[in-house]
Amino acid sequence: MAPSTPAPAAPVRDRLTFQQATRTAIAAGLAAWLTHALRMPGGYWAAISAIIVMQSEVGATLTASKDRLVGTALGAIVGWLVALYEHPSLWIFAFAVLVVMVLCTALKFQNAGRLGGVTVAIIVLIPHTGPAWKIAVERFLEVSFGIAISLAVAEVWNLAQRRLAQRSSRA
Repeated sequence: MAPSTPAPAAPVRDRLTFQQATRTAIAAGLAAWLTHALRMPGGYWAAISAIIVMQSEVGATLTASKDRLVGTALGAIVGWLVALYEHPSLWIFAFAVLVVMVLCTALKFQNAGRLGGVTVAIIVLIPHTGPAWKIAVERFLEVSFGIAISLAVAEVWNLAQRRLAQRSSRA
């Protein structure tokens, strides 16, 4: 029988969970505030993206960010092409989701497929007043903005944690 590894103590797990929640809240709040200040029309997508990609480690946040970015880019392109039809059928919409998911997997971004499908749904299923290409570009830019903010918050947090650890090891 292999020796079992003890589970982390509840206070440590709770502290890490609180730190994750704090980083995520900072990134989401900053994204919402900046997109509001910049008058981005669908700035809430930046805040949502910041929440989606924030992970407990910078490397994991970077991986999630790549998936979100690729999925959104491919979903925006496919969604735009589908939205060029006056009234695309639900079958065309479903096929577009399939195409995005298969394309993401073929490009080795398996986790990006679901996010690409969401982007297709946003562009195709939600009524918009502007041209489809503009909606697709706006979604991509808003999502990218949220990703950038989340990556910046994760990196600054990581740097601050390292500096605190260095100070406490000197003491």
